Amino acid sequence: MEERRLICRGQWRWLIVLLCLWFAPIHKSTAQRERVKHQPYSDLKTYYLGFNVGLHTQDLRISNSGFVTPEGQALFADVPHYRPGFSVGVMAGRVLIPGLELRLNPSLHFGDKPIAYSDGVKKVAEFGQRATYISLPLMLKYAALRLNNVRPYVGAGVYTALSLGGKREDVVRLRALDYGLSLSLGCDFYLRYFKLSPELSFSYGLTNVIQTNRPELAEDKRLYYTQAIRSGQNRMIALTFYFQ
Repeated sequence: MEERRLICRGQWRWLIVLLCLWFAPIHKSTAQRERVKHQPYSDLKTYYLGFNVGLHTQDLRISNSGFVTPEGQALFADVPHYRPGFSVGVMAGRVLIPGLELRLNPSLHFGDKPIAYSDGVKKVAEFGQRATYISLPLMLKYAALRLNNVRPYVGAGVYTALSLGGKREDVVRLRALDYGLSLSLGCDFYLRYFKLSPELSFSYGLTNVIQTNRPELAEDKRLYYTQAIRSGQNRMIALTFYFQ
């Protein structure tokens, strides 16, 4: 029995030695993966400023009213395709607790969205809807632990937008004020001289932006295109690059 214990003890010693030899290069390679951190004190700031540029595409979630013209033609509205737009803005943030920030990001969005009408079988008409917005999103940004010079994050918040485009004679007019919710997913890259944060965000409007009261079109058949829409909510997908 004693001899058996000695044999088992010897086997365990060899096993421990083999494990140490096995994990030694792994530990070495792990240490080699550690890189010099750029801007190591940037996350210790209470306040920060920056700016952003990006691309976006606008959408309009349309609810049709089932309107039929006096001539007996049904009209159904939709956004047939998306067009790219340009965004630019500034950014200001405050660190509430490590990993959680409150960010204000006033931005200007230049874009347009087409609105097409069909009778249920074929397209009847299509109109371009220019849309230039000043948006004021207020976001909570939650970031993961920093790994070398990379730090992913998610964000959620609310926004208010003011429309600067639109003309009185537009076929479909949108209300000037809009508000809604925003969600975002991004990653902070700590570069040598600044921090770059690519972010993909989605905005969903909560209010009906279709202006249905159109007295200026009372004697115009273009009023049919407004009457065909019961309500519409703005939506937007944006790819934004933040520089801090």
